[in-house]
Amino acid sequence: MATQRVHQNSFTRGEVDETLIARTDLGAFQQALKKARNVFCLNQGPIERRQGTLFRYDLGEETRIEPFIFNENQEYIVAFQNTKCKIFSTNGTLLSSITGCIWTTAELFELTYTQQGDTMIITHKQFAPQILTRTGATTFSIGNFSFKVSTNQEKIYQPYFKFADDSITLDIDQTTKNSTVNIVASSPYFTSNYVGKHIRYHGTEIEITGYTSATELTGTLQADVRIELDDDPFKAEEGDSTVTVLHPAHGFTSGVTITVEGAEAILNEDGNGITAANLNGTKTITVLDDDRYQFEADNSDTGGDSGDGGGTNVRIIGHPPTLAWDEQVYSNINGFPSTCKFHQQRLFFGGGAISDFIASSKTADFFNFDVGEAEDTDSIQISISSDQINEIRHLIAGKHLEIFTSTGEFYLKPQTGRPLTPADLRIERQSSLGCTQTCMPRLFDGAAIFIQPNGKTVREFFYNTATEDYVPTVLTFLSPQAVSSPKDTGIIKSTGRKTEQMIIFANDDGSLGVFSAQRQEKLAGWVVWETDGNFESTAGTTSFLYTVVKRTINGATKYYLEQIANSMFALPTDCSVSKILSSSYQPHGTILVNGTFSSTRQIVADGFTNAPTTGEKFKIGSASTEYTIQSVNSTGTSGEYIIVIDQSVSASDNTSITFTTSRVFTGLNTDPDLRGKIVHATSGSNEDDNIRYYGSSTVDSNGVAQFQLPASACDIGLTYTVEVETLPIDSVQPIRGLGSTYGLPRKIGKTILELSKTYNLQVNGNDVLLNDNGLQMVGFTGKRDIHTLGYSQTPNVSITQSVPVPMRIVAITSEVYY
Repeated sequence: MATQRVHQNSFTRGEVDETLIARTDLGAFQQALKKARNVFCLNQGPIERRQGTLFRYDLGEETRIEPFIFNENQEYIVAFQNTKCKIFSTNGTLLSSITGCIWTTAELFELTYTQQGDTMIITHKQFAPQILTRTGATTFSIGNFSFKVSTNQEKIYQPYFKFADDSITLDIDQTTKNSTVNIVASSPYFTSNYVGKHIRYHGTEIEITGYTSATELTGTLQADVRIELDDDPFKAEEGDSTVTVLHPAHGFTSGVTITVEGAEAILNEDGNGITAANLNGTKTITVLDDDRYQFEADNSDTGGDSGDGGGTNVRIIGHPPTLAWDEQVYSNINGFPSTCKFHQQRLFFGGGAISDFIASSKTADFFNFDVGEAEDTDSIQISISSDQINEIRHLIAGKHLEIFTSTGEFYLKPQTGRPLTPADLRIERQSSLGCTQTCMPRLFDGAAIFIQPNGKTVREFFYNTATEDYVPTVLTFLSPQAVSSPKDTGIIKSTGRKTEQMIIFANDDGSLGVFSAQRQEKLAGWVVWETDGNFESTAGTTSFLYTVVKRTINGATKYYLEQIANSMFALPTDCSVSKILSSSYQPHGTILVNGTFSSTRQIVADGFTNAPTTGEKFKIGSASTEYTIQSVNSTGTSGEYIIVIDQSVSASDNTSITFTTSRVFTGLNTDPDLRGKIVHATSGSNEDDNIRYYGSSTVDSNGVAQFQLPASACDIGLTYTVEVETLPIDSVQPIRGLGSTYGLPRKIGKTILELSKTYNLQVNGNDVLLNDNGLQMVGFTGKRDIHTLGYSQTPNVSITQSVPVPMRIVAITSEVYY
C-alpha cells in the first residue's frame, strides 16, 4: 500500500467551480477549495470563519445603500427607498429622513451616482438628476440639478441637440428679447410636454410657455435674434451683382428672406464695388449647399473685382424658417442622463436622452455645460457613434474616463500628457462585451470591476501601461458559481486588523459573492457568504462594511440594516444585538426581597417576570457582594421564588435585587425582532480576548431567550453554516509504480489540521476535541490529528462547525493511502 502526504498551506483561491474537480494541472488547484461557504480568505493563506453582522436599524422596506464619505471623520450610509432617502451615521443612527424623492422601488438598483465633498449627484434616465447635499454634520437636503444661467438670464448653460428629423424647419415671428413669439414647425412634432422647456432658434433660446398644436408653440425669446457670421463672409465677382454668403450650417431653404445687418462695402483699390447700403437689408436667398447661399445686391450693384469682404460685424437678423434649431438634451420628453461622474475637475453626464452621448461641465464649474468656442476649459460634448448601438450605462473615473455601455467598453482618450479638452480627444473602443445596468462598476485593486449582461462573468478593466490599452480580464473564470445576476456591489479596502480588500456582489439568490485580491502578490479568490435570509444590498465606507438583509421573522418580512463586523472574534453571529445587564436592563424584572432575613442562605424574592435559574448571580441593595444561585423553587405565587444562594446574607423587606449575570435575555422582539428564531449567545471582541459561548435558545413570542450558561453581557444573534470542503486529494506528481493516482480508489487515513485560535470544529461530520470544557470553550492553536475510514475515488476533507465561534485553518495535510 502506497502512502502519499498532500499538504495544502494556502486557500487564497477560495471556492472554485465543481467542473474543475479534475484539473489537478492548474496551479490554482493546490490553493483552492471545492466549497468555501461563510469563510474568509486571509492574504497569508489561512481560511477562517467569516465575521458576523451587527443589527443597526429596521429599514421597513426594500432598500439600497451607498456610502457618502465627506472626510475620514465624517462618513455616512445613504439608504435609498421608494420615494425616500435616509442617511445614517456609521453606528447606524438615523440622522436624516427625506421624503418626496423622485425615484421608486423599481429604480433603486438602477440608480447611479457620483460624490465629491458635500455633494452627491444621483442619476437615472427616467428623471432629472438629483443633488443630495450635506448641509451640516447631521443634516442633508435633496433637490433637482439645475444648469447654470448666464448673468443676463439669456442662456441656460446646458447641452442642446436637434432630435427632430433633419427636414423639419422652424419659423418664429418675433426677434426681440422678452417678446412673445409664435413658433411654427414645418411638420407635426411637438407635444404639450414642451411647455416649460427650452428650444433654440439659431442659438437664441426660447422658453416654451404654451402648446397650440403639434406644429405650433408659443414662447418667450430670451435674447434678441442675431446670427453672427464669420469675418468677411461675402464673396463677390467682378461685374456680377450676385453675393455668395459663407454661413456654416445655416439651415435655410431657397426662397426665404433674410435681413443683413452690419455689412461693410466690398470695394476694390479704386473704390469700385458693392456698397454697404446695397449689401444690408432684406434679401431673398438661393441655397447652394449646407454652408453657402446667395442673394442679389440691391440696385444691381456689382463687384469691382473678385474677392471676399463684408467686414467683421455681419449679422443676420429676422426670422426665416430654418433647419438650424435644437432643443435641450435632458428633459422628460427625451430622457435624462443614465450615469454621472466627477473626473478631472469636470462633471460628466452619460447616456439616457442620447444613448451614446457624453457631456461634461466646464473645468471647475460643475453646473456650466457651455460649449463656448471650444476653449480648453469649455464643455466637452461627444458621442461614441460606432457601428452599433452603445447605450452608456456607467462612467468610471480611473486613469481615464472609462465608459461602460450595453455592448462595449470605451475610454475618453486625451492627447498624451494633456488633460481632457474639447478639441483634443477621442473615444477609443477597448472591447465589445457590455455590462449590466445594475451593479455599478467599482474601482478595485487598480481596475474597474464590471459584470457582463449574462450576470455571471465578472471582469476587471485594467490599463496596461505597456500597450496603452485596457484589458478586460475575467475574474470568475475559476469560480462562476460565486456570482448570480447580482444587483448591487460594495467594496472595502481594509477591515480592522486585516489587510485584505474585498469587492462584494449581492446575488439574486440572496448570497454574497466575495472576491478578495492583492494584485502585487498575485492573490485572488472567491468565497460565498449566506445567511438566514437574503443579502439585498451592500456598501463599504473607509473602515466598515454594511448590508441590507431581507429576513422572515415571525411570519413577517423584515429589511434590516446590518454592519458586518471587522473580525469573527468580535462577532461570530448574524443580526446580532448586544445585551448588557445593568440597573436599567434587568431581564428578570424589578425584583425585591420579600420579608426580612438575617444570616441565611435562603431568601424569598418576588417581582420576577422571568424565573431565576441556578448559576445566575445578583447583588442585594447597594452592597458590592455577588451571590450565586444554588437552587430555585417556586412558592406558588406568581413571580415569587425561594432562592438558595452560595453564602449567607441579611436583608430587609423590599430591598432591591440586581442581577449581574443571567441566562435569560429579553427584548428580542424589537430592534431586531428575532421571535421564533434559534439564537446563540457569545462574548468577546478581539483575538486576544477570551471568547465565550453561552448556548442557544429559541426566542419565544415575547422576545425572551434562555441560554445554558449565564452571562453579564453577550452578543445574541443567528448562526450561519460554515462549509469548507477540499478538492479531491490528488498528488500532482505521478507515484512511482502507479503513475497518476486520479480515479484510483484511495482513502485519507489521517488528516492533520494546523489551527489557530479555533474554538469548535467538525471534520466529516464528527466533532474534533479542542481543549473543550463543556460550553466554556478554549481557543486552540496547534496541530490536531484526525483519523478517518473508507476508500473513495474522490477523497476529500469536509470541515464544518456545530456552534458559532471562531475557527481558523492554517493548513491541511492529508495522508492518502493507495
